Amino acid sequence: MQQKGKPKLENSSDMIEGLRDLTVHIHRGNATQAGSIVTDISKRLQVIIGSDDDAVSKQRAQQTLFAIQEVGILLGENDLSGALSAARDASKEWRLRHSPSESAG
Repeated sequence: MQQKGKPKLENSSDMIEGLRDLTVHIHRGNATQAGSIVTDISKRLQVIIGSDDDAVSKQRAQQTLFAIQEVGILLGENDLSGALSAARDASKEWRLRHSPSESAG
């Protein structure tokens, strides 16, 4: 029996690479390719949110998804400057480590 477990899409380095590619394409004015990357990253994040992962991973994915959705909206409005800023925010959200101990203070 072959068990694949969690898809590679959840790999943090793959997500970071995708987010980096997104910012590069937006910076270069390639809105079409950036839009494709937004769609891909959104799907990856939705897989994580719908998975059996822990609550911290799901929270991280949800926060990143909010920022990615903003990128998509801004790309649709041809606001590349705003989209670039939102893409950078998404990257920061993904890199954040939301831990239960942070809120315990």
